[in-house]
Amino acid sequence: MTEMTPPYWVIRYVESGESVPGGPFTVFIAENDDEDGHYFDLQCMPDEPSAQNIKLELDSYCIVSENGGVHYGGLKEVTLQPDRLVLQFLDDAVEELDLPSGVVELGIAPGIDIDEIRSGLRRVLSYGNPGKIPRMNF
Repeated sequence: MTEMTPPYWVIRYVESGESVPGGPFTVFIAENDDEDGHYFDLQCMPDEPSAQNIKLELDSYCIVSENGGVHYGGLKEVTLQPDRLVLQFLDDAVEELDLPSGVVELGIAPGIDIDEIRSGLRRVLSYGNPGKIPRMNF
């Protein structure tokens, strides 16, 4: 029998949607409902990337972490299970977001809306440059 590794941290708070009408769509997953603990804020713009964003390689979803790291794209694969979210990052994203490894396993606390995570991640991670869209196992 395979033992599961303990999660890096546990998702106890989820918020998704546009904070301002016409603004970025975000999926904020966190240890708690403030920004004092671990979190990822995954974002996409409401409109397709501009020519300038494409030229600057800002043409995909954006990930922000609690240490202030920001990375556009950066995920290879995302797997959502009833009790876990597994994020597999590219090497440059690991460095930019100051992550402990390329595979980050997050536990999901009871009562968290898995459908909200699934639909929000699908929307955000499908945005922009097709070459930066990760494999999604939902």
